Amino acid sequence: MSLPRRQKQQCSHEGCGSTRLELGEDGFTYCRNGHQQADIGTVVAEDTGELVQTGRKSVRKDSDAESTASRASGFSGPKALEHYLLCLQLILRKQLRWLVDVQKLPTDLESLVRDLWALRLQKLQSRVSHESDTETEGQSQVFSSQSEGETSASEASRRSRRRRHIRNEGAPNVRDAICLCYMGTLLLHEPITVADFFRWITDGDLLYYRAAKEVPLGMRERLPGTYQELLEPQPMAQATKLHQSIGEMVAMFGAEFGMAMQPINFTLVLYRWVREMALPIEVYAATQRLAHTLELDFSFKSRSKTKRNETVLQYPEVHLMAVVVVATKLLFPFDDIKRYPGSASDLSALSLKWSAWVDLHSQNQKDLKPSGTLSYEQSMGFSQMDAAQAAGERLDEYMDWFEHNIASEDVRERGQAGKDADFRRALFQLFPVNREGTDVDRRNSKAPARDDAVTRTIREVQSTLKPNRTIEAGSDERAVNRVGSFYRRYRTVEELEGPAMMFYQRSAGLAGTSIEDLVRAVFLIESKLHTHESKLRKGG
Repeated sequence: MSLPRRQKQQCSHEGCGSTRLELGEDGFTYCRNGHQQADIGTVVAEDTGELVQTGRKSVRKDSDAESTASRASGFSGPKALEHYLLCLQLILRKQLRWLVDVQKLPTDLESLVRDLWALRLQKLQSRVSHESDTETEGQSQVFSSQSEGETSASEASRRSRRRRHIRNEGAPNVRDAICLCYMGTLLLHEPITVADFFRWITDGDLLYYRAAKEVPLGMRERLPGTYQELLEPQPMAQATKLHQSIGEMVAMFGAEFGMAMQPINFTLVLYRWVREMALPIEVYAATQRLAHTLELDFSFKSRSKTKRNETVLQYPEVHLMAVVVVATKLLFPFDDIKRYPGSASDLSALSLKWSAWVDLHSQNQKDLKPSGTLSYEQSMGFSQMDAAQAAGERLDEYMDWFEHNIASEDVRERGQAGKDADFRRALFQLFPVNREGTDVDRRNSKAPARDDAVTRTIREVQSTLKPNRTIEAGSDERAVNRVGSFYRRYRTVEELEGPAMMFYQRSAGLAGTSIEDLVRAVFLIESKLHTHESKLRKGG
């Protein structure tokens, strides 16, 4: 009769299953994975006075990859959120310094945005632990005795829930910092538009993409991966996303703090647009008259106060640009139909040669294109074929962009990589890659070149203006075509052609919206104007 096989004792730790148990120097029993066997207890060896021979020990060294994880110094929970807000606040501070130093905005912008930031943080007050009673720094640090391969599925699901929890709770991100900067300029009544911020972001001038690189390495290493992702925002394909984010931020401040945002400085913004599009000054006066006639308010409107078919007009800059387009179409139509003003002082006393306007703007865009740098989207899509076909200067621009956005010369001071810190610094100094003075000269010369091109275009467009024949009211028994006669309304983009397409595209770019949304907004303004005219006729 065979004896039953004796089953080996397994590790009591859940999910381990190791059957190799060894006695440690402290008297406790451990499995091969390092789990302490609490049910066995301590074993006290008899002191015989002999030298105890211990087994071979192996010490695992931290690799470079493990040193970057910063397991023993990373934060979690409220401490992680608090540390993330400090990193984001540093990014916001650098954005403001660029706006003040480079764009020459008032220094009051910093204090104003600081107050807005303090109000924004009040929504997170319940999630951030400012006192040590709730969670000490030692408790918030991440310690783990398990290797990377022993991460359980429950821990992965817990991380996923934590990541969703961060998004649902509305932790601020880099785009929110941009929105606060715009709100600050709006409160200061500065003629800065959403399209300006979008252009600065796309050109890489204003800190947005790869903002995490501007945070010191020691601060970044303490952040969990979910928060590090928030410091590296995804590219914005259109400025419409920025419009939406600003609108949501303004609505949040109004709902939470009762803060009413003032309208945009539409007089200065209107002057900028008329000048940049090289339109006659009559468009400026006609736009103001239309806005006064229709009693338009160029301020942010909440979705609840906006009609469903007028959601595109809730953004003030899109709203204003739609009025500019209507005024331009009234005074200077795109067709060749003759229309006669009633007097020489009418705003429609002059006619604009649209073919010359299109040629001048096309040439202006070609002249400005070589002096500009690669945008973030163009650089990210730069392929091997583009690199092979690119000229030397274009390739240098891409390498400069790669150096400032992708490459890193940060030297780690801790872990295995910290032992070679001095060597890495010396290696970086031996092979400098930056081009001294090139980036500074380019940024300083970009704005004057743009202003000179706009001034030249204005002069050339003004030279094409011709006076129209004046026919006073009652002087001719025949029907006379006046301003607004045979006015054409466009419902879709497909109906645009020739100068109309070029004008709508240019207007949409300055308003920071898509051409489809601009066509819809212009049609809504035209409908309001038609309704107002019908009421006047009935009342008369």
